[in-house]
Amino acid sequence: MRKKIVILLVIVAIFYIAVGALLLLNIQMMESPDILVEIEVTEINSEEVVLHTIINVGNPNSFDIIARNLEIAITTPDGYEVANVLIEGGKIGSNKNQTFIEDVEIAFNGHSPERLISKISGEVGANILFIEKTIPLKVGVVTSIENLLNDLAAPIIDATINIDDITTDNIDISAEITAYNPNAFDMYLTNISTEIETDTGEKVGSLEVTNGVITGLQYTDLEASGSLLLKAFNAKKLFINLEGMAGVNIAGFEKNLPLDITAIVNIPDLEEILLPKENPTILSIKVDGKLSVKGFLSEIELIVNNTFKVDLVLRNTTIKLYIAGGDNQKLLGETNIEEEIVIDAGNFKNVSSEIIVPFSKILSANLLSADWLLISVSAYITVKGIDPAVYLQIQGYQDIHILT
Repeated sequence: MRKKIVILLVIVAIFYIAVGALLLLNIQMMESPDILVEIEVTEINSEEVVLHTIINVGNPNSFDIIARNLEIAITTPDGYEVANVLIEGGKIGSNKNQTFIEDVEIAFNGHSPERLISKISGEVGANILFIEKTIPLKVGVVTSIENLLNDLAAPIIDATINIDDITTDNIDISAEITAYNPNAFDMYLTNISTEIETDTGEKVGSLEVTNGVITGLQYTDLEASGSLLLKAFNAKKLFINLEGMAGVNIAGFEKNLPLDITAIVNIPDLEEILLPKENPTILSIKVDGKLSVKGFLSEIELIVNNTFKVDLVLRNTTIKLYIAGGDNQKLLGETNIEEEIVIDAGNFKNVSSEIIVPFSKILSANLLSADWLLISVSAYITVKGIDPAVYLQIQGYQDIHILT
């Protein structure tokens, strides 16, 4: 009996030794895991860059392994370490994959970030009974963000020109410039020069734009002032060409970008300039009517008061004389002043004309029984030296009974 027990123990020992040998052989032949690393820039702004890191570990072995002590160290080309992150590992089943995900926030602190070198280290191991084996894990990945840095979007600008003062030489202007920054980081505008050109490429003005910060993904108003030549009113379109430098701060790294932006701007409204409500161009009429040998004579005096610092011009001036009674009007006569009427800056000018209504028309129109004489003056007013003009019309009534 004793001999049988000894034999049984020997058989069990031999079995365990064989199993242990097989396990030792199996674990010693442990294959290295398959590792796939993907790093993507998911966010970039003035404060930080976010790298979305995916580490996929595949276990080709017939037994479970454990990934541990995973570490990501990211450096710039000059060796500056911008991030060092530990990733919690875990068990990877036999012939299965395990994915480890980490968002890494980095700041460059002035170091050049065109290429980021990510070194991923750690170890994978197996522990079977009393047998343990580990394999060091080392992977290097280079992430280029140079294209992102070189593909920055220029600000989008919209400008409106306002007239501050107008003189014989030029127009003092201010501009409301709204700039939209389509990037996620702030842009710093410096050394800005701005020219205003017509659709034919002729320079007709300039602006001085104050340096400023355009906040990322927001609209920012910039102050600007300058001058505009009078002939700018002759253009069909005006363009503002803005040149300068835009400094950007990307997660602590500063870079300067050249700016060259063109935008369409409004041509100032001539009517708002010449006929403002608060300071209108004063146009008045005086009429003296009487009977003469030739008929009814209306002597008309047109008075234009130019309150501006620039010469004004009246073109295509037409004076019409009506009789009016109730809601009815009848044209008696009219006269046209073909030559331009120039009114010097800061002065007024009297222009005289007359309309003669023949007796035959007086009788047919029943002039003496009418209630009013209506005098209408129409013209195109503009600044001397430019083509566009604003239509202007005034009317005045006179009691016809005073004339009789």
